[in-house]
Amino acid sequence: MAEDYKKNRAKDGDAMKPWVLHPKQIASRMKKPNKIAVPYSFWQAGFLFITWYTPWPECAHFSEYYGDVMERYGFPPVLWIASIERARQAICMPIVCFDSTKDEDFERVQEMNRETTEYCLKQGWLNYRPDPYVHIQAYYQAAMYWKYLRLFKKMVDPAHIMHPGRLALP
Repeated sequence: MAEDYKKNRAKDGDAMKPWVLHPKQIASRMKKPNKIAVPYSFWQAGFLFITWYTPWPECAHFSEYYGDVMERYGFPPVLWIASIERARQAICMPIVCFDSTKDEDFERVQEMNRETTEYCLKQGWLNYRPDPYVHIQAYYQAAMYWKYLRLFKKMVDPAHIMHPGRLALP
């Protein structure tokens, strides 16, 4: 993965042209964290958006827990949270910023992801887009969740055209 990043980034920080945004553009990007990553990801930056669903009253606990873990692993504690389902649930999205040219950073990201997944699933929180190398084993251990996930997928997508291969489902 690091080699792919090396091909598509600026060779040094001085070669990058400043990108001046209108205040309305800045405000809109603050609402869309995936738009923030694009201009910065071309120069030694890696961004991983790990999205979890939690009940709204539990998102503060999630934030405190995840922020502490991110700091312990040496990542800035950046999180984005939004309410969904009329504030009954929350999308809690830690944004992991790392140097994509260093293999050890990838390893730290995966190790942190493993640790937090184990904790978060025990809390009953669900990951939106599980990493097949990290989350899938934990999902296999959550037998009842897995059973109903497979049934739901079969019900809404009998032809297996939506997100093929995600969660190791057809």
